[in-house]
Amino acid sequence: MRTRILSFICGALLAVTATAQPHLSFKGIPITGSMTSFCQQLKTKGFTQISSDNNITTFVGDFTGRQAYVAVGAADDGKNVHSVVVLFDPSEEWNTLVNTYDYYKEIYSRKYGNPAKSIEKNPSDSNSNISLMYELWQGRVVYGSLWEVEGGSIEISIEKSSEGINEGIVVIKYRDSQNIETKIQKDLEDI
Repeated sequence: MRTRILSFICGALLAVTATAQPHLSFKGIPITGSMTSFCQQLKTKGFTQISSDNNITTFVGDFTGRQAYVAVGAADDGKNVHSVVVLFDPSEEWNTLVNTYDYYKEIYSRKYGNPAKSIEKNPSDSNSNISLMYELWQGRVVYGSLWEVEGGSIEISIEKSSEGINEGIVVIKYRDSQNIETKIQKDLEDI
């Protein structure tokens, strides 16, 4: 009888431990819970909501002293936030993009160590801004670093902007591993 009780207690503790993994945080806010709750916490950090559509709510506010757009993603029912994306202003200047990328790569590396993956490749044969931005726009530039951290992953990248031709944008993506997996499992049920 003692063995059964001890086995039950051990099993219960393992189950609690497995579900009690920490969530990734953004600005000190755990990336979990409902869209409403998470967004309310962002508002208390000074962010202003500018839109909400299809389980993505967008804000504008201060991120490390720079104005940035922040998009919060949740599962289809809006009950479970799973990701946060930071978008800086687009630029037509390659040096501006690289300097911003390098700055954030440095500060994330100071906090989390070296990235698990980092690829920084621009195949342009020229150092001219026009050539570099053209290669970015054509999708031949790969600039990104990924940190696998407790609770999820953080990725920094330079991507082409959807705003204008030959514009780029620095993007930082936070993905909470537990909530992304929950969304994937739910999506798997649909297919």
